[in-house]
Order: sequence, then structure tokens, then C-alpha cells
Amino acid sequence: MPNLSNAFNLVRVSNAVAAGVTAINCTHVDMEGWDGVVFICLLNALTATQQTNLAAQNGSQSNDSDQALITGAQTPNAADADSNKALVLDVYRPQKRYVRAVVNRGTANAVIDGVIALQYQGDKLPTKTLDATISQLLVALGV
Repeated sequence: MPNLSNAFNLVRVSNAVAAGVTAINCTHVDMEGWDGVVFICLLNALTATQQTNLAAQNGSQSNDSDQALITGAQTPNAADADSNKALVLDVYRPQKRYVRAVVNRGTANAVIDGVIALQYQGDKLPTKTLDATISQLLVALGV
């Protein structure tokens, strides 16, 4: 494997979301062929007293009808001073096939720039094709 991009799949699972206090249920990723997924939630402006965290759910149904919180898969709340930082959650070997991130927002406004999922490692890596949410991937070799 000459470069890291052959060993992961990148998917944008949520677009930017304006200020609010409602939960954001992201698009799920199909974990067939992958051992883990890292969700990266890009924070924007956080209002004082906000309670924003990143959690993961999983289920067996592709329509998300049985998604349930994965025990222990929730970050602590972001600090009020964490504007323009990221929340990162790594889910390794989930029990069910479909996994999604949930951005929980409460008490005061939180603006979200988007959520990215990075699927990694597996016994049999799926064929490497760019997800429809990714425009370009360039591998530059040093000279």
C-alpha cells in the first residue's frame, strides 16, 4: 500500500447546519468490509451554555428504523470556548452493519460546519471508489 488513501473511505455524512438546539441525525455509513469508522464533527460558533456532543448509533436496517445509541459512544460536551474546533468519535467494530453519527445540541445555539465519516481497516477492503459526497482525491507522489 503506497499511500494511506487506499486504506480508507471518506464520506460527508452531514452538511452545514445553522444555529440551533435540535439533534442532527447524519446519514449512515455501511460498515460491510470495514472494521471502524471515525466521525469528525466540525464545530462553528458555539453560544455560551450550549451542550453539544457527538454520539454514534447503529442498526441492522438500511432505512435507519432500528438505529440505537451505541453504549459508550458519545463524546463529552464541547466547552463554550470550543468554537471552530472538532469533536472526534472513533467507533471500532460496531455490532450492527449501519452506523450513523448524531450531533446532540441543547440549551443554547451551536452552528455545525458539517460531519465527515472516515471508514478504515478491514479483513477485506472494499473496492476503492470515491463516495458521491467527495469531489476530488489526489495522491501526490514526492519527487
